[in-house]
Amino acid sequence: MMQNKMPALSKKAPTGCRTASAMTFVEILIAGLLLIVVFIIGWTISSSFTGVRKVRNYETAIFLANQAVEAIRAARSHELGVDGDRRKDTLLADFNSADNIFDKNGEGFMPSVTVGNIEYKRTISIKDIPSENEYVGSGLKLVRVNVSWRAGEDGNLVEFELVTTHCDQW
Repeated sequence: MMQNKMPALSKKAPTGCRTASAMTFVEILIAGLLLIVVFIIGWTISSSFTGVRKVRNYETAIFLANQAVEAIRAARSHELGVDGDRRKDTLLADFNSADNIFDKNGEGFMPSVTVGNIEYKRTISIKDIPSENEYVGSGLKLVRVNVSWRAGEDGNLVEFELVTTHCDQW
């Protein structure tokens, strides 16, 4: 005789009820630590981009100052002019004016240069250095080149100053 064997029914939760599932304290701690690590990585990358931007701004200012100094070194002393000189045919007049004919074709020097979204203002000051001998001039000039701009991060004014001398040796 054969017995009819039925499989045993498994015990199931009544329909409509769910079993309780929750996160443990350790899982919450690990998730929080992972979020902190991701935040720190993002913050570090953001800070490095800010640092790179600051370095590029200084490089541009150094380039503008060096451009002025190289032009001054290539000129003769009588071509430079000095502060307060009203002549229009001096290198100093070209540096401090945007109305020179050479400024229109890119060969002149502009007092204000925009690179990206930052405006750099370059001012040049040239002064005669007096001689110990009142009858003979020293031929020496003090040259100051200031480049200023507003920092993109906080809007503060930043300045770069280059100071050198010029003397005709011939």
